[in-house]
Amino acid sequence: GGGHRPGGTGIGQEPGTNVEKEVIVIEALGLVRIDDRLIHGQVIAVWCKHRRFTRILIVDDGVAADPFMQEVLSLAAPPGLQVDVLSIEGGIDALSQGAPDRKTTMVLLKSPQAAKRLYDGGAKYDALNVGGIGNAPGRKNIFKNISASEEEIAIFRYLAEKGVEITLLTVPGEKSKAFSDLASKL
Repeated sequence: GGGHRPGGTGIGQEPGTNVEKEVIVIEALGLVRIDDRLIHGQVIAVWCKHRRFTRILIVDDGVAADPFMQEVLSLAAPPGLQVDVLSIEGGIDALSQGAPDRKTTMVLLKSPQAAKRLYDGGAKYDALNVGGIGNAPGRKNIFKNISASEEEIAIFRYLAEKGVEITLLTVPGEKSKAFSDLASKL
């Protein structure tokens, strides 16, 4: 017999409720995005036309250890955006607490594995944008410029079961796909 898992607790969304418990209700992040090229071309600029961002937070162990790459990525970002780079551990620390600019922060990750480490580490998010994962041995194309291995697809399923809404979309205005629509075919 399958044991019942407790359902998700609905946190009150009624407008005007006085939220004293800051610890529990942390403002949603502006965007949590997987793109193995991080900042490239016009992608960030297009996102910024659709939503207001003040800050890009790259959470990646490799980039965090590579000052040259940090410089390159900072220069690739549209002017006026603050670019910060943290290791995954650092990202977990920074994102598992409230911050004044969370709503205008775009978190960029290179892989589904990084997204899972962040989530499991306590930096919870309720939506995940998958923007681009290059093809490589062991990966199959699942939508447009997005490829994933069996392990990565399993991670998406895992996050979806936790209630994360996963959308495959390069930039706003293009065709998008909900992972939940693809899941049964993968």
